[in-house]
Amino acid sequence: MGNIETVLSSSIAAVFWAAFVVAGTMWYGCAATPIELFGPTRYQWDQGYFQEEITKRVDGQLAEGKSLSEAWSQIPEKLAFYDYIGNNPAKGGLFRTGAMNSGDGIAVGWLGHAVFQDSN
Repeated sequence: MGNIETVLSSSIAAVFWAAFVVAGTMWYGCAATPIELFGPTRYQWDQGYFQEEITKRVDGQLAEGKSLSEAWSQIPEKLAFYDYIGNNPAKGGLFRTGAMNSGDGIAVGWLGHAVFQDSN
């Protein structure tokens, strides 16, 4: 057996290790994190993962000669919804309160991306 300082220091180390694992999992997600259940991770959002995929798909459709409206209509609704600002983990994450779309603080639908064009 050891003295009380040894027991306390090892228990503090165990708590800190668990905290780092939990924090890393919340930030980066893990292989078992279902995006449909928890939404996008902060890492995915900060890296622009969904916006990059949408841009790639829309640019590909435009290159094939489709109109902007037709190109955007080919984007899956779930992909567009994950890019929606209400799903940004930096905007409250697990601690959201107040009304967003349905009044319970959880975004449930996507209304569309705005497209701004100049007069040219």
